[in-house]
Amino acid sequence: MDIEKIICEELIAILPVYLAMKGNCTLLLTKEGGRYEIEKTVRTVLNKISKFYLIDLKETKKYYGNILNIKNLTPIPFNGGNVFIPIKVRKPLCKNDGSFGYVNIKYIDDTFRKKDKTIIQLKDQNIIESLSSLETVNKHIKNGHIVKKLFKEREYTITINERNMFNEYDKPATKSDIAIIINEILKIQQKIQF
Repeated sequence: MDIEKIICEELIAILPVYLAMKGNCTLLLTKEGGRYEIEKTVRTVLNKISKFYLIDLKETKKYYGNILNIKNLTPIPFNGGNVFIPIKVRKPLCKNDGSFGYVNIKYIDDTFRKKDKTIIQLKDQNIIESLSSLETVNKHIKNGHIVKKLFKEREYTITINERNMFNEYDKPATKSDIAIIINEILKIQQKIQF
């Protein structure tokens, strides 16, 4: 299955799963009710999703991690409406197996404790069981909302700065501007002649 088509169905969760005869894989849940098993690790799937959204995953985690003062388990904003938080969903069987999945905060309806697990109730009535405490899960959700707000503020600032740049270049050229252009053209001519 093409990951881009799955992303277009609006991702709700990216979860690590063990599949018989396939090993460490990823389960993708979508808003449209899709359940897709991908024979790749969560890390590989996250990298593919970040390429789709044209973000540098490592730098994004570093940037928001510095702001939140956390080194690991940073929320990932793929865009202003899709911020995914890390949730511990299993105990890894092997060294390189991931134990964390990622859940889109806009689809989280409720969190509560049931026996020895924290339950994340999604808006589509699916549930995700976490091995983390309720306090830890709620902290990740809170961090996700902070990142979402920061992402939108940063996006707005960039848009304003781009608009200001276009306004600056929409003014008539001065004699000074023309003199600089002529000087550059003469330098190019000299390089071409030699």
